[in-house]
Amino acid sequence: MTDQTSPPCTTEAEQIVGLAQLVTELQIELAAHRQTVADLIRARNDAESACHAKCDLMAQVSHEIRTQLQMLSGTVDLLGETNLDAVQSDYLAAFRNANELLLSLVNDLLDSSRLEGGRLQLERMEFATGSFMDATVKIIAWQAGTKGLAFDLRMAPGIPDNLIGDPKRLQQVLLNLAGNAIKFTQEGKIALTVAVDPATDTATTTLRFAIEDTGIGIPTDKLATIFDSYEQASPETARLFGGTGLGLSIARELVHMMGGEILAMSREGEGSRFVFTVRLEVPSNSLRTHSPDSEHANPPPERSLHLLIAEDAGDIRMLLCSFLASTPHKVDIVKNGEEALNRFMKERYDLVLMDMQMPVLDGYTATRRIREWEKSNAMPPVPVVALTASAERSDYHKSQEAGCTTHLSKPIRKETLLRTIREVTRQ
Repeated sequence: MTDQTSPPCTTEAEQIVGLAQLVTELQIELAAHRQTVADLIRARNDAESACHAKCDLMAQVSHEIRTQLQMLSGTVDLLGETNLDAVQSDYLAAFRNANELLLSLVNDLLDSSRLEGGRLQLERMEFATGSFMDATVKIIAWQAGTKGLAFDLRMAPGIPDNLIGDPKRLQQVLLNLAGNAIKFTQEGKIALTVAVDPATDTATTTLRFAIEDTGIGIPTDKLATIFDSYEQASPETARLFGGTGLGLSIARELVHMMGGEILAMSREGEGSRFVFTVRLEVPSNSLRTHSPDSEHANPPPERSLHLLIAEDAGDIRMLLCSFLASTPHKVDIVKNGEEALNRFMKERYDLVLMDMQMPVLDGYTATRRIREWEKSNAMPPVPVVALTASAERSDYHKSQEAGCTTHLSKPIRKETLLRTIREVTRQ
């Protein structure tokens, strides 16, 4: 008996036709898939191009702004060393505060753009813990003092005297968090605590920082998003206290890049506490004996150095010379890389301050030729400090490849310049 439910038999020709239709459908689907993939790749490339263009624009804008900020911040430093009456001191303090806030805004915008484009990378250098903390605490204490706030520092024993990491980015995290605490605190105090977690090995250490304030606090429902970009507790908060909402977001990303974690604890109206950790390398010869007073022994007297400054901008030349006026150093000044090279080959210098972007001959080329001349004449390398208004890591590497000893990004503070000169000349 024949099964009535079985499908009718198809001929070989019908099977071939069916297979051909199936192949055609698969080809259509494959073509559509390929088009979708091509569209996605094109969209990704367009997005990456737009992101890179944005980063490049931000870098260029940052370069121009930093050049002007060099004069503003430098003039503020120099005015602070003159005899001012009480009213003038108040004006200067307001000017300094506005300048610092503007620089912070520029840095936050540039870093946010770099993080978005995956172009922000950490440096790796050895630094003295005491000098680092002294410089950082001085800024925080001054900012707190301008609002009449007390500042309290507590440093636990056992912190290594020297560390290897990115001191600039670590300081940025501390200043962002401390600045945030100061901004939202009208009375009371700001406290910074530094401790070291129990060491699991001798090659690395984990530092734990805590910043507390007696400010307005953070609503509980906002704690989960407080580290998001452009996030503030409320529109009213943004209106009353200002800011871009980028500082905490950048701090979180930098902490994560340094192998640490960050968290916020707060209750509205009861102040806030931000805690973060960073993992840093410990030099083999570093002692775990640091205390706040460990680096305040009487320093050796400063010896006179012969310095060469190569800078094309007249106002910046004047500023650098003013920074050095209180030192015993002898200073020669040139306006471009070619003059710097010619002067260097005629006289003996202890250090060169070299602007990287100059007419006739840029600082990179001038430094390379200086190194070539030293080598051909069997001369020991003289420290060359790169000066640039760019804060891009690529420029740092470019100056290193040219033969520069270290790199300073404008605006350069007087204290930073003098400290760098001491460090690279081992004074």
